[in-house]
Amino acid sequence: MKNWMLFGFVLMILGLGSISAQAQCNGRYDSTIKCSYFDEGYADGGNDARSYLSNDYRRHRDKYEKKYETYYKTGYESGFVNAGFPNTGGGGYVRWTNSQKNAYNSGYDIGQSDRRRSSAARIPDNYNTYDSQISMYFQQGYNDGFANRSRRYDFPITDQSWPGNGGGWPGNGGGWPGNGGGGSNNGTASWTGRVDDRANIIIRGGNIRTEDVSGTGLQIYTQNVNGSLPYRQVTVKADKRSGRGDVYVLQQPDRNNGFTAIIQIRDNKGGAGDYSVDISWGNGGGNGGGNGGGWQDEQYQSGRVIWSGRVDQTATIRINGSYVDTQDDSGTGLTNVRYDINGSLAHRNGSVNVRKRSGRGTVSVTQQPSRFNDYTAVIQVFDPSGGADNYEIEITW
Repeated sequence: MKNWMLFGFVLMILGLGSISAQAQCNGRYDSTIKCSYFDEGYADGGNDARSYLSNDYRRHRDKYEKKYETYYKTGYESGFVNAGFPNTGGGGYVRWTNSQKNAYNSGYDIGQSDRRRSSAARIPDNYNTYDSQISMYFQQGYNDGFANRSRRYDFPITDQSWPGNGGGWPGNGGGWPGNGGGGSNNGTASWTGRVDDRANIIIRGGNIRTEDVSGTGLQIYTQNVNGSLPYRQVTVKADKRSGRGDVYVLQQPDRNNGFTAIIQIRDNKGGAGDYSVDISWGNGGGNGGGNGGGWQDEQYQSGRVIWSGRVDQTATIRINGSYVDTQDDSGTGLTNVRYDINGSLAHRNGSVNVRKRSGRGTVSVTQQPSRFNDYTAVIQVFDPSGGADNYEIEITW
C-alpha cells in the first residue's frame, strides 16, 4: 500500500510541469506558501514570454528562497509556455529549431566581430545563403551581437525584423540599403500591449520603443514600424483601435526633440487595460515649399559642420538638412558634444567629406546622402585605445 502511495506521489510531482495555463496552482500543493510561489512564477513567466525575453526563471532569483525554488520554477515555466502572443495568433511560447538557432548564432558572432572592429553595420556576405524563413533569425542575431546584447532564444521573430519595414540593420537609419528605409514622407507603426496608468510610445527614425511613465506595470505584445520617421517635420497621427482610455500624440517630431514622435496612452481606470494603436505620418509627399516637386528639386549648396566631443570607442554623427545628431554607439560614454553648422545639407544626392583636426582615432564617412537613407550623411568616429579622447572634426559638402 505504501509503495502505491509513493508511486502516486512521484507521478504527481512529475506532472507539475504540465499544469494548464487556466488552472494555475489552485491548491495543487499541500501548502498555501508553495502555491503562492507557483502562482508568482506563473505570472512572471507569462510576462517574460509576452515581453519576448528568454525562458529563464533565474532572472527573478530575488523572488524566491532556495527551498521553494522548484515551485517557483514550475510555475514560471508553465506561465511562459502558455502565454499567448497576439502577433502569432496566440501560438504561445516559441521553440526555435536547430536551423533557426544556428542562423541566429552565426549572425550574432558576425555582429560581435563587426562591433569589436568598429565596422559600420552592414549586410554580411553570407546573409543571402539563408532562405527567407531563416534569414530573419540571422539578422536578429546580427543586430543583437552588434548592439552587444546577451544571446537570447525561443521568442517570436516578428515582421519588424524583415528588410524594409524599420527593423533594419543598426547604423543605417533603420532601413536596408536600397529600399528607402532611412526616412519617408509617409509611414505607419502599430502597437499592442497592456497599460496601467500611462505609457509613452516613442518613435525616432526606424526605431520604436515604449516607456512605462507611471512605473505601475507595462506589457508589450507587439510594436512594429513600416517605414522610417524622417529627420524633418511631418505630422504624426495616432488612432486607437481598442482600449478603454485615451491615446494622443504628446509630441510631434521637430528639431528641438531630435525629430522624435511621442504617443501617450493614458489609462485612468483601476488596474490595467489592453490597447491597440495605429500610428501614421506624412506631409503629402511634397517638400513643404509648395512646389509639389519633392525633395529632389532642392538646389544643392555647399556647407560645413565643425563638430567636437569626447569619444570612448565609437560614435556616429548624422546630418540631415540643418539637423545634426550624435549617437553613442558603444554606450561607453560620449561627452562635451558641440557643433556649429553653416548651411544645410540638401535633400538630394551629394558628396560629403570629413577631416580630423584632432583626436587619436579614425574618422570616416560611412554613408553618403542619397534617396536610400533620406539624404542623410553618416560619419563615424572610432577611438580604439583605452579610455576616451577629445576629437574635433570638420565635415564639408
